[in-house]
Amino acid sequence: MRASQREVSAASAQGDMPLLRALELIVEFPVPGRQPVRAVNGVSLEVNRGEIVTLVGESGCGKSVTVRSLFGLLPPPGRLIGGRVIFDGLDLSGMREEQIRKTCRGMVGYVFQDPMTYLNPVMSVGAQVAEAMTGHARSTRNPDARDRICELLSDLGIGDPTRVLESYPHQLSGGMRQRIMIAMALSRTPKLLILDEPTTALDVTVQAQIVDLLKRVQRRAGVGVLFVTHDFGLVAEMADRVYVMYSGQVVEEGPVRRIFSSSRHPYTRGLIDCVLTTGERKESLRTIPGEVPNPRAALTGCRFASRCLSKKSQCEVESPSLTLEADGQVRCWRASSEIESPAIEAGGSGYPGLVTGTGASWGARNEVQAHSKTAELGRPAGEATIRVESVTKSFPVRGGAFGGSKALVRAVNGVSLEIANGELFALVGESGSGKSTLGRMVVGLDEPDKGCVTVGGRDAAEWTRNRAMRPMCQMVFQDPYSSLNPRKLIRESITQPLANFGFAHDAKSLAERAAELLEQVGLSPAGEYLDRYPHELSGGQRQRVVIARALAPEPLALVADEAVSSLDMSTRTQILGLLRELCDAVGLSILLITHDLAVVSSVADRTGVMYLGRLYEIGPTEAVISQAKHPYSRALISAVPLPDPVKARQREQILMQGEAPSPVNLPSGCFFNPRCQHATELCRSTEPQWAEIEEGHFVACHLYD
Repeated sequence: MRASQREVSAASAQGDMPLLRALELIVEFPVPGRQPVRAVNGVSLEVNRGEIVTLVGESGCGKSVTVRSLFGLLPPPGRLIGGRVIFDGLDLSGMREEQIRKTCRGMVGYVFQDPMTYLNPVMSVGAQVAEAMTGHARSTRNPDARDRICELLSDLGIGDPTRVLESYPHQLSGGMRQRIMIAMALSRTPKLLILDEPTTALDVTVQAQIVDLLKRVQRRAGVGVLFVTHDFGLVAEMADRVYVMYSGQVVEEGPVRRIFSSSRHPYTRGLIDCVLTTGERKESLRTIPGEVPNPRAALTGCRFASRCLSKKSQCEVESPSLTLEADGQVRCWRASSEIESPAIEAGGSGYPGLVTGTGASWGARNEVQAHSKTAELGRPAGEATIRVESVTKSFPVRGGAFGGSKALVRAVNGVSLEIANGELFALVGESGSGKSTLGRMVVGLDEPDKGCVTVGGRDAAEWTRNRAMRPMCQMVFQDPYSSLNPRKLIRESITQPLANFGFAHDAKSLAERAAELLEQVGLSPAGEYLDRYPHELSGGQRQRVVIARALAPEPLALVADEAVSSLDMSTRTQILGLLRELCDAVGLSILLITHDLAVVSSVADRTGVMYLGRLYEIGPTEAVISQAKHPYSRALISAVPLPDPVKARQREQILMQGEAPSPVNLPSGCFFNPRCQHATELCRSTEPQWAEIEEGHFVACHLYD
């Protein structure tokens, strides 16, 4: 052991050192023929025993690279070229990656964002947890090890651990798979738990359960937690201390209450202002204009200067250092609790929103009247663009060596709704509730088994049978990167549907129309984007390109399926503001599919709550959010994080218990009765009927019979 390691160990034994200390970390990614890309530049952080520390910032700020560099988990060709990492009294500097992993294997647990990427699809859950716990997958044959695994799964809120233990990852929901990842991380009782965006794109109800679980584990075992996120709502719910990262550097650090009450860096203030909360109206959507700097570019001065409203000449030429203060640190020449926030209102001056007056007119084709506030009456105003009447949809279960299973997944069960011209209707619910299946039927990608779906008075699926016909409705999916061909220029992605549907044929007309569409979704000037590839754009820019492509055939309606769930806060409000403006300025009807009630309350006119293929509540968004009637709606609203560390710790959350029943074997009566604390024998035997609580506000629940 080197002398420095002996000194660190002695200090740790006296309890004078944090559990984890990272000092001036520098991470580079070599680029052939160019200067290396420096993704992390001088980051220092600490995690004490029994403390929850959050690392927060927009995508591309270096958060994930930082936590992966701590214990030798950087993806190649990334390399840690500078700094020290001291863990539990041991200086890891100079150790090879294999030696670090061998030394810290049982003391550090990692949980990553996408569990399906890290779970072995051909190994049972029990075998994978056993392998993480003992190093041998066959340990599940040992009764003691099996009991320990079942106990661990039970502690994680899994109601039937024996069944789950024998299951494979693809047989479990996203929330269950994430809990399995947490079980693997906790199986050796680690001293440090590192969580890299573990709840992104999960249902808010599952997210609330996982956050509650992590807090209980941390309190019971005294585990130190380093939590990476871009969601300041989660920061308020969980954190003891907060590190804010921007462009590979820490720009502010401090206790969570001080960060929220008197943040001193403009970037921190802007991120907090962009957080969406339930009950917040669309007029208050805020975003930080601009993008995180490209790490390949030569950066001088303060890295946030190009987006800061409080910058001065010194900021553009001289980089500020991280200054130690009484209750934290800040990297800013003008650090102050009174500093101006860079977040501006979406749709206001300077906001990169919708550009109207370009391209072919929707008015001639859609005959849309001025948009009226449908939220006032809770019903569509005027003629309905989208009409769904008593729709059901089932899918056969694939099973058996020869596909002989006759079981059916009943995805949608008798849903009816209407969406008016220029209305933004939000459909909310957990994963598996049938939202996406309903959206696919509205677009025409699936056809209902019973009932009918019409868009503009025509069968929604008619265009799929007649390719000469333009689609009446288009779809925007969750992941913009997978929605675009990575080998095609943005120009080609936009012009292809224009040529397919006969809007233009010659190269000049196609180029002009593609430019108009990009301008229309706020990518201006369009010439800067047409000849780029998808990987050269930010997440928000890619999503705008996907929306522009969806608008190319001039549809009457748009289905946005979880279109903002994986975006960071500032980018999310940009896309939501764009969707809202498309409704108001162009008269487009939008079906917004989401599981996040904070998103809904910001932009939607009306909201429907869906569970296991049925609608259980529908009405004006403000009424559904502030006066939710169905127990399921209340649980969804309660699960939304509060961006206030004081209120978040004082409120009593309604945590959803158990997993939703299988859509193959639905319960009788009200489908929610197995998870409802108000369930009676009537709920278990009889399907509830719709009751109008207030004008336009309907609920299907026996509590209101």
